[in-house]
Amino acid sequence: MARHLIIGDGTAYGVTGGLVDDGAVSIQKMSASGPTELVLGDTIATAPQIRIIGGGSTGKDIVTPWVYGRDVVNYSGKAYVAAAAQTTTLLPVTTAAATVGGKEIDIKFVYLNGPRQEFFNFSTTIVASSVIADSGQAIIDAFNALTNVPDWLNPTATLSTATVTFTGAKRGDTAQSGNTWDYAPVAFKTIIAINPVTTQTYTIVDNLIDPIPGYGDGFAVKEMEDNLFGITYGHYLRGHLPKTPTAQAVTGTSYDMYSIVATKDGSSSSQINGVDNLIELNIALVAGDADSLVVENKLNGYFTGVFTPVIL
Repeated sequence: MARHLIIGDGTAYGVTGGLVDDGAVSIQKMSASGPTELVLGDTIATAPQIRIIGGGSTGKDIVTPWVYGRDVVNYSGKAYVAAAAQTTTLLPVTTAAATVGGKEIDIKFVYLNGPRQEFFNFSTTIVASSVIADSGQAIIDAFNALTNVPDWLNPTATLSTATVTFTGAKRGDTAQSGNTWDYAPVAFKTIIAINPVTTQTYTIVDNLIDPIPGYGDGFAVKEMEDNLFGITYGHYLRGHLPKTPTAQAVTGTSYDMYSIVATKDGSSSSQINGVDNLIELNIALVAGDADSLVVENKLNGYFTGVFTPVIL
């Protein structure tokens, strides 16, 4: 699939010096006199070919291929949904035994996202005759004092009465190492690996909040843009000296996402043997922005009677 991404920043459509204004998104139709802006009222019948343009920041527009409206097999969209990190709670239950010197428990975390499991554990001492609130405090103090927490765990646990809450990393979080977590929200499992305090048990609730990647998160849009640049995008640009393209995604921005998928040969199934037959045009627009609504209305009008309107 040939995949393309156009990102807007909420700038109203305009043209300066023959280029779409930086940050604006244009939908162009092919007319008898050449490319011109799609307007409300244009449909597949009146504007057979369209393309999407993003105003670039380097003196060049970012342009998708032309697609025929009749060849579009999907027009859809999804509103911004915030990403959520997994949370797990640990609650000591009953009072610890009156043992001299206390007992040490070992808590283990299992990272579940990757192709192989990773483990991290820490230990803390539960003092003799510790009530559950004191046990919870001992656990959180021990965890928050660690200096080797892996990037996939939030290095700060929280305490409410006796309940300790651990949190996984989500895209954009800063790890204890100083690295930024650039991947999907972490799924992890918590285990009491060793518990010699036989009269105090621990109730663990994993996924009190599920890890949710969300949709249209600025970090996710940036990752998509980076992937479309290509692994060696900073070193290979045909016809030019090596030059890294200018990124358009802003990590702190919430985006509504739109998708237009068309076939390359006008068929509903590939007639080009051995070649991917689809073109996917993705548009990221600032969620809730008035100028984003202008683009949405143009697209809905263009596909009227063919696809269900996308209202985000």
